[in-house]
Amino acid sequence: MLRWQEFGQAWWAEARKKVKNAAVFLDPLACECLHWNGGAPSLLEAGASCIKELSTFEVVPKNIKKGVFISSTAWHGTNYNILESLIKKSNLEYCVIITSAHVSVHHLLLWGSRESNDSEVLQKIEGDVLGWMGNMNYTVEVFSFPLSTLHPTRDTVLIPSAKLARPFLTSDLGYLNEQLILFSKQVDAQTVRSINDLSNANLPLESQVQVRQLVHNLNQLIQHINGKDEIFTVGPFSRIIGTELEALNAAKTRRKTATNKVSVILVDRLLDLASATKFSSDNLYDRFIHTLDRLHEYSSDVAINMSGKPQGDLTTAPGCLAPQTDWNDGWDMMDHLFHENSQQATEWFTDVLKDSLEDSNDLKNLDDVIHQCSKDWDFIEKFTHLYQIGYGVSQIQSNDEAKRMDYLEGIRKSLVECLDDESPSPLIQVLQLLKTRKDMNLSLDDILVLLVHLYSLAGDRREDVLPAELEERFKSLVAEILVNDILSDELHDFVGVPVDEIRAHRAAQRIIEQLHCISEFRSHMKRYRTLCQRRNSAMPLECVSFFQQLVEDIFDPLFGDKNPDLEHKSGSLKDFIKTGFSLFVNVRKPKPVDNPTIILYVCGGIRPDEVKLIRDLFRQKSTTHKVLIASSHFLSAYDSLQYVFKKNLSS
Repeated sequence: MLRWQEFGQAWWAEARKKVKNAAVFLDPLACECLHWNGGAPSLLEAGASCIKELSTFEVVPKNIKKGVFISSTAWHGTNYNILESLIKKSNLEYCVIITSAHVSVHHLLLWGSRESNDSEVLQKIEGDVLGWMGNMNYTVEVFSFPLSTLHPTRDTVLIPSAKLARPFLTSDLGYLNEQLILFSKQVDAQTVRSINDLSNANLPLESQVQVRQLVHNLNQLIQHINGKDEIFTVGPFSRIIGTELEALNAAKTRRKTATNKVSVILVDRLLDLASATKFSSDNLYDRFIHTLDRLHEYSSDVAINMSGKPQGDLTTAPGCLAPQTDWNDGWDMMDHLFHENSQQATEWFTDVLKDSLEDSNDLKNLDDVIHQCSKDWDFIEKFTHLYQIGYGVSQIQSNDEAKRMDYLEGIRKSLVECLDDESPSPLIQVLQLLKTRKDMNLSLDDILVLLVHLYSLAGDRREDVLPAELEERFKSLVAEILVNDILSDELHDFVGVPVDEIRAHRAAQRIIEQLHCISEFRSHMKRYRTLCQRRNSAMPLECVSFFQQLVEDIFDPLFGDKNPDLEHKSGSLKDFIKTGFSLFVNVRKPKPVDNPTIILYVCGGIRPDEVKLIRDLFRQKSTTHKVLIASSHFLSAYDSLQYVFKKNLSS
């Protein structure tokens, strides 16, 4: 059986065969996937003449006759217009057009729900490109390669193009129903009353495209390991993904001959935003994401300041975490960053760096080791990846932002303790934080993240522990802050321009409405309604991860097939016969642990410390099961604000 971490590398190897003597253009998400699959050096080594962003601000060099264009999404709309502009202004005679989107995604965009054969789409793109080149005798090749994945560890996969394929809140129903009416062209068209009633057919076209692309990405990944999948879902959006994956024709064909049994568990991120909004953890990768800037806005990597200056400089390229060449050594280092506590991982990197130096007897700590390494260019050239990570680990230990994250984590824990019935509402503390935010070096964004955490934890106890009268005081204070403070870019976009009192009060009201929707997301759950737990009467209230509860349940022999919130998708005739037969005879329902391999996909992003939690739980519960932890991107606590600031699905 092929290893799933080879999936991305195998397809990038195919793409590299096409780049010799070519100018290569990639969109940002394709760049992120390339970054973890050999990087730009791998394209240059394969013969690429130059590498550029797929952008209207770029041009094809006049002396280049061959161009390779790689898009992480379908060739449609903006990126298709960019492609046309680049080709028309060039002297290209040979074009290779590559998309990570399945051909059926193009069908959906071009002809609605109508299916057609693959060649029809590819021929259309080929004809358009030949027309832009100005000579029908020139050469065009069009490929659909799944260049959509990256593998930060041996048991983790990210699909960056699926970042927008995320769960809906109740507040999205207005927009969804508006689009339904527009599409049906009937004023009295049937609308959806609950997000739990949503199906793929109810979604607007842009959401259907995102769903279809994700479903094909998952199918291609399962096909790579010759997997015969059984699908389980938790949450309304995951149910849509699971239903589409079960019904996919390519998946049905694959299941007829596949031999490796796989359970696919799809989970909605919105079931647990509490775990996503912790500010600090004992996981080095998580600390990297919370204390350093992202590298080129990649969700999966950070920019490590290698200049030795506090603010960096423009002449020194930033370091990063992704390995470039030796993948086995690279993944070994990733294992330490992800799966050991920060002290153990720091000691390991210190020891490895010391062992790599010729004279390290007098070096006592990581800072001393890094200082010594920085003097030796031969060492840096030989151990580039190790040196970058060690340099980064040294930075986040003394970083002011790391100390601020630890401070915010302390505030979070004190607020959670007030969620019990005997303590004053934590909103009282939040109001005080708003009033003293400048003295405490807190931003409004910091406090809003704390509120997302509280509302997600509170769940259906919201009205008791977060009372309406305190919410009114909160709205008044926030509206005042929005008018008078300097806002983050995200808040500024959310409030609108100019920021006046009317817009500020509307924004404050909208924030509370979104927080209510977040707290209500588990209201339909029977098993997973609460994320709060007190280990004993003497211990404070604490957050218990939804993923911890789910993994423990699926391995529980007394409960595994009786979980009311874990839905099994059964689409085959054999499954329907079993379902009907079970009405008369007690037939055991399938369980995820019936199969030796489990893929757990989180719709809406995952934290690095959650990757460690899930893997550790699987290893504790079973020595025979393998787990692949999958999602679209890595989250920081501040990424949860996308749900608070969301105006509608199109924003």
